[in-house]
Amino acid sequence: MAYNESMKIGDVEVFTLGEAAEKYGVARKTLLTQIRRGNLHATLSGHIYLVTADEMARYDEQRKQPRGFARPDHPLHGKRGGGGRRKKDHAPSDG
Repeated sequence: MAYNESMKIGDVEVFTLGEAAEKYGVARKTLLTQIRRGNLHATLSGHIYLVTADEMARYDEQRKQPRGFARPDHPLHGKRGGGGRRKKDHAPSDG
């Protein structure tokens, strides 16, 4: 389905998932997964999901943000990992 810039409901610009996927460069299946997880809000009209341009812009901005340890507000951001199991510090014995 080709991106149709003129699809509006009232004053709100809306996309089908295929149009949104094409415009924002993500897979349609990814958008479906994000809807099911609650990360993307869409309306089911018949058998077609419709998502607003504002919601797609919000989701697109959110998905470009760093996740996990890369987030600046993460408590372990910028710290090096332990690298696995730590070895005990043994002092040489004089025996």
